[in-house]
Amino acid sequence: MHKRVYFDTNVIVDLFDEKRPFHAYSVDVFKTIFENEEIDVFINTDTLTNLFYILRSHIKLSLDDAIEKLEFIKNIFMVVGTQLNEINHTIELCKKHIFKDYEDGMQYMCALKEDCTLIITNNPKGFKNASIEVVTSKELSELWLRI
Repeated sequence: MHKRVYFDTNVIVDLFDEKRPFHAYSVDVFKTIFENEEIDVFINTDTLTNLFYILRSHIKLSLDDAIEKLEFIKNIFMVVGTQLNEINHTIELCKKHIFKDYEDGMQYMCALKEDCTLIITNNPKGFKNASIEVVTSKELSELWLRI
């Protein structure tokens, strides 16, 4: 069982947008993981920035509702900060074409920094070169249903 799990931003967005195709799976994974108090869960500071932007501009939440969602996520996840070291490593990963998307590369660096053994994402293509196990919320949800 994984004890340190990193959530990609898209899974967090799925929690709040019922129109997204992975919404139900992401909610299921979220509930299951948070029922297990032995699992540490992580996001990075960029996730909060991106989430707020998406809640306001795409989902069209009011300022107060967006802030409420942001505070909820901030309070239940361990938020990983990024330093120049992680930024430089992520840029190098992108220069070497190990990661083609800077955001995915940064999330990967934060997962490594926190010794996570699992990344949950609904865009696994972005993490195809990761040395950490990567799974979608759908795959994880279906796996738990079989157990």
